[in-house]
Amino acid sequence: MTTTSTAIDVGTDATAWIDSHLLELREILAIEGVLRLRGLGEFVTEFDAITETVTGAPPIEYRGGVTPRTRIDGNVYSSTDFPAEYAIDLHSEMAYSRTWPLYLAFCCVQPARSGGATPLASTVEVAERIPSALAERLRLLGIRYRRAFHPVLGTDWRSAYGVNDEAELVDAAARRGEDIAIDGDVVTSSWTLPAYRICDGGVESWFNQMVAFNVRTLPSGVREDLLDVVGEDGIPKNTLLGDGTPFVESDIDAVRDAVDATSITVPWSAGDLTIVDNRRFAHGRQPYTGFREVRVCMTGEGSWA
Repeated sequence: MTTTSTAIDVGTDATAWIDSHLLELREILAIEGVLRLRGLGEFVTEFDAITETVTGAPPIEYRGGVTPRTRIDGNVYSSTDFPAEYAIDLHSEMAYSRTWPLYLAFCCVQPARSGGATPLASTVEVAERIPSALAERLRLLGIRYRRAFHPVLGTDWRSAYGVNDEAELVDAAARRGEDIAIDGDVVTSSWTLPAYRICDGGVESWFNQMVAFNVRTLPSGVREDLLDVVGEDGIPKNTLLGDGTPFVESDIDAVRDAVDATSITVPWSAGDLTIVDNRRFAHGRQPYTGFREVRVCMTGEGSWA
């Protein structure tokens, strides 16, 4: 019925049409890793239920995430709240966490005046294009994710961990497999995870947030101001090699080149729904102008365990 580059029109009664074509839609998602539907109309308010029907799993709460989102209703959220003039680098959703969603569903209520498309890239194809020297370092050492919580800079640790005191913080971090350092009002957490996920058949996929989590993806003016105020160790979020060695500019550029060489672009019209297998496709966002409303829900749960 479709490929990742083509959206399927669902007709005037989206839920009835989807129910009658459910087996075909599930087959497309299983084969392609991406399913695009068009013309939901008034059924955009039910896109989470539609996603549950297609993926066979209920929407999950966005918990433990590090990017700002606004809860709209239930487990439906805004897509990442980030200034419109900047791109969001492609990434695998919550790959920095011990658990992560199996599927993401994006539904467009209002497209941007210009720009704002969602690029997608096959995680297997990206993995094939990572330079061998960088790939070997990552296989050996993994990626260290690091967060720093300051009392007046970004999210505070109490909100981030859902705790009230330092003892609860230490327990919560231990359950997540994180190392915690407390220095007065500043709390730093760090943990190391693989850069690659092994798919069926032993094939490697590029499953991480090495670039999107890295300090170099911040707008240059913001990055320089933060470095002046808190230094690199105090940046709210950053990635390093698993041994603590910072990534250099050429490492970040190499990953971006691999992503750019394999990505496709999903444009948005009002009523569009795109369901993405998070294990098989990384996603991002292009800059845009005007008002844009794209909602997201996540279903199923995968784990590094």
